[in-house]
Amino acid sequence: MEHRFPLRHIAALEQQGGASHEKMLSLSDRVAAGDALLILCGDRGGGKTQMATWWAHQRQRAGHPCGWYYKAHDLLELIRQQYEGGQTAVDARKTLERTRRTGYLVIDEFSELAGSEWERRTLTNLVDHRYDALKTTVIITNHPPQDIPAALGRSIWSRAEETGGVVCCDWGSYRARP
Repeated sequence: MEHRFPLRHIAALEQQGGASHEKMLSLSDRVAAGDALLILCGDRGGGKTQMATWWAHQRQRAGHPCGWYYKAHDLLELIRQQYEGGQTAVDARKTLERTRRTGYLVIDEFSELAGSEWERRTLTNLVDHRYDALKTTVIITNHPPQDIPAALGRSIWSRAEETGGVVCCDWGSYRARP
């Protein structure tokens, strides 16, 4: 698999199990069908990125491009470069267009954003383009469920409620040592 999905999670695809695995399987048809905006929330280590990587792998096994994975801050920094001019701006515009077109996009670490007006407007615009085109988007955050509507903004929240919703990954951490 390629397209920036984390190597750690690609390597662990065959070692899945537990509550996150069950939730991942239950949502697989929804993700594969497209036109889904899922918000995976929960504390660190609960397997949210692993779930999103597994869905990308399943897309690839079904003969579709696996999609694109970005940490939210990295994606916004790439998009911001479109205003710098020259080749950097051209590359940034290509990145933005690719994120709008891909059938499956994962935006991880949403909770690490500063929450600026520019960030909110840019992500809302991106998600809205994807929503209009019936594309699947997975947003991963460590926000608690009750904080998600305010953190995402009303536009993204409304679209998520319609096409997928919030998946609370409230089981224990897979990173914790027994």
